Amino acid sequence: MTPARLLASSFVLLTLGVGCSFVDPQAGAPQAACGISFGGAGQSGPGAGYYGTSSGQTLGAPTCAVSADGADSCDACEATHCCATRSACYGDPVCACADLALDECLDASAASSAADKPGEVARCWNAFSAKGTVEQAFIGCQRSWCQTECAVP
Repeated sequence: MTPARLLASSFVLLTLGVGCSFVDPQAGAPQAACGISFGGAGQSGPGAGYYGTSSGQTLGAPTCAVSADGADSCDACEATHCCATRSACYGDPVCACADLALDECLDASAASSAADKPGEVARCWNAFSAKGTVEQAFIGCQRSWCQTECAVP
């Protein structure tokens, strides 16, 4: 290899190395950051037990299972009509964490005054929907099939 070719090769490699650093995607926080772990063991944080225990669910896809007591009409409606979008959301790290944040936001909005509650609930749903297309598809299904049961504005 000639010195000129060695110099040119070094320059190309250096340029590629520096150039690639400009296009590296900025990945968000891992799913475990919000406490959700698909591994089952080692869950901690607010998302621990997010998918429930197997004894509390009926048979079927884990994300479309309904609690054994059937007390949650939203859960039952989602499992019946929105299984595909629900599974897509729970299988997507960003959507699963956003769904957990939605639940926490809705729980916090319950403490709002009667006058402020509708606005707080709408803010929670809008924040979830703004995360991306998976979230929008999930909410679209809920609005089409389960708007009353899930209290979707």
